[in-house]
Amino acid sequence: MKKPQILKLSAILLTAAFVISGCSFKLPWQQEPAEPIVNDDGPVSYTDIQDSLAAQSQIKKFSSSEELAAFLEENSTTGSSYYGGVGVRNKAIAVDMVEADMDLGLAPTQALEEATGRGGGSDDYSQTNVQVEGVDEADIIKTDGKYIYAVVKNNLFIVDAYPPEGAEVLSKIEFKDRPSDIYISGNRLVIYGQNQNDIEPYLKFRRRSSYTFFKVFDVTDPKNPKQVRDIDFEGNYTNSRMIGDYVYFVTSLYNYYYIADEPIIPRIIENGEVLANSCESSSRCFVPDIYYFDIPYSSYNFTTVSAINIKDDESQINGDTYLMSYSQNMYVSQNNLYITYTKYISEYQLAMEVLEDIVFPRLDAKDQEKIYNIKAVENYILSPEEKMQKITYILERYQAGLTDQQQQDLEDELEKAMNDKYEELSAELEKTVIHKVAINKGNLDYKASGEVTGNVLNQFSMDEHNGYFRIATTKNSTWSRYQDERIESYNNLYVLDENLNVVGSVEKLAEGERIYSVRFMQNRAYMVTFKQMDPLFAIDLSNPKNPKVLGELKIPGFSNYLHPYDDNLLIGFGKDTGETEWGGVRTKGLKLSLFDVSDISDPKEVDVYVMGDSGSDSIALHDHKAFLFSKEKNLLAVPVSIRESLGNNRWGDITFVGAAVINVDENGFELKGKIDHSDGGKPSSSDYWGGYRYYDNTVKRSLYIDDNLYTFSNNYIKVNDLDTMDEVESISLEKKKTGSEVDFEIIN
Repeated sequence: MKKPQILKLSAILLTAAFVISGCSFKLPWQQEPAEPIVNDDGPVSYTDIQDSLAAQSQIKKFSSSEELAAFLEENSTTGSSYYGGVGVRNKAIAVDMVEADMDLGLAPTQALEEATGRGGGSDDYSQTNVQVEGVDEADIIKTDGKYIYAVVKNNLFIVDAYPPEGAEVLSKIEFKDRPSDIYISGNRLVIYGQNQNDIEPYLKFRRRSSYTFFKVFDVTDPKNPKQVRDIDFEGNYTNSRMIGDYVYFVTSLYNYYYIADEPIIPRIIENGEVLANSCESSSRCFVPDIYYFDIPYSSYNFTTVSAINIKDDESQINGDTYLMSYSQNMYVSQNNLYITYTKYISEYQLAMEVLEDIVFPRLDAKDQEKIYNIKAVENYILSPEEKMQKITYILERYQAGLTDQQQQDLEDELEKAMNDKYEELSAELEKTVIHKVAINKGNLDYKASGEVTGNVLNQFSMDEHNGYFRIATTKNSTWSRYQDERIESYNNLYVLDENLNVVGSVEKLAEGERIYSVRFMQNRAYMVTFKQMDPLFAIDLSNPKNPKVLGELKIPGFSNYLHPYDDNLLIGFGKDTGETEWGGVRTKGLKLSLFDVSDISDPKEVDVYVMGDSGSDSIALHDHKAFLFSKEKNLLAVPVSIRESLGNNRWGDITFVGAAVINVDENGFELKGKIDHSDGGKPSSSDYWGGYRYYDNTVKRSLYIDDNLYTFSNNYIKVNDLDTMDEVESISLEKKKTGSEVDFEIIN
């Protein structure tokens, strides 16, 4: 049966007139004018789509702030993105999440530095679960072996935690705006968050923006912490890492609009004063390199990477600023920072490419010249939408002059060309662009960009090893109006050299599935995909130019998070699954798996431990900082919310909310105990944090000092003996202890 006539010129061009406003790619008639080259077939076509796509990944640098200002004045944005349009947008991948009464926060975390050296502390304490050793990530709770620093709503508590007997709150700092996370390094504590209140000095700025606060405290005297640095960044917090004395802090100012006589780049305010954009005019300045892409932006979003020395209060802030549409994921090694975003193109762009190739050469010279002149007009005179409307009229007039048979022949020709073009460029519809920035003691140096097919799930989908960057992606499934069948999703792993050129790859793994978790370990990668079964792929990366899948294990369920036990064993944490009466897949309880990967060609599941049934959940499924593991202590602790099934795929009531403490060794898992913060089921108020609503008595984190396990909720820090699981101490975070706290109110 013949396909409907879907490629009428009017339909394509009218749709394109809508979607063009969301483009981050230049359509044929948007390219910079060039002298037409005439041959026997008429004028040559403009730049093809491959060149346009490549231009999206090519980064350029403004030579001065004046050049940036001229760029912003001459290039108005093309408006908000349209659903079917092209653009760089944040990934929205459906995750098999369930309703839960806890935070399922999706942000990553990190490790601490060495003990502060203050008397009475232990050298045996847990650090926040991090991806890269020596690269710290922020979290809501940290310890240095003596004190615990914890964020609860708008408060920061400093707790004398060791020894646990008699542990108490030493001080509480109260903020008007809710902090997000903290870092601790020696006697310095960093805390940051979003400014939610109107701040009088900023109301005088004509550009209305959100601000992110960044404060540094001297906690040498934990009973009397003192603020030593107060910084505000114009924009929203995106991500951060700490290496040595430096915090690399990423903020994004979305939907930026240019106002003459206002600072061009996003402001940084230190101690109430805006840092100058020229060091000639002030000793306190911030002068970043400013990078951009040769694309028509749908909106101007400035992403700034700032390097702050938290030990030297007088040091300048260094950084780079990137004019882009959206930043997504970030991976940081000890030497490099990688920022990724996903770019998409729509089928309408492909249609426009076909129209250019087929229709434009058939126009008479007068109409070709009109189109050429229309596109040559500056955007501030005619917007891209207005140009497209005028070009549409010319092409529709050409179509109307054809006979019925000529119109049918043209539509058939366009349809065949479109099918061929779609087949050729299907891998280009969704690509991840990677930008590499070298970091060294506060200095940032942009190095390279590259791109791969598909998008990344999270930071664990990326890794750096021996100078190579490794990245795992999923190319999502699509329905195409130009193909008879759905194009299924598939998964890839790429190896890129130091210049971010692809040197090796494994592509189209697990068709119809998507990545649920990835873990890179030296010369290996482990990838879990899922649709109905849980394939664990073991990939050999010993030859970066020839990665190979050497092993595959298919088991029920899936792992959201993979954590190394040692070089030969791997822990998976996710969900069990079962078959429904209709032959579908039912998500069941929380599942721990221990995989033996000593023989990469034959991975095995050594042991399984399942907690609860459908509806059971854990913060640690989506936030690795909630996953506490120590091989030396045979310890694994995770927050859990347990439900028991009522049958017929119905969720049962919650039977337990708290922390599950599990013994783990090379033979498998054994439940050691559970820790509950609910006071025997006492009702608790709820709180919204990290994108989810949960209860104040929900356990969010666990840590250990010596042989004591500390579990943390908004209400308590509870201490239990790791051997007996008996409660040693309970520290209330709900109310003041008279005479034992010092309160501060910080004006943000």
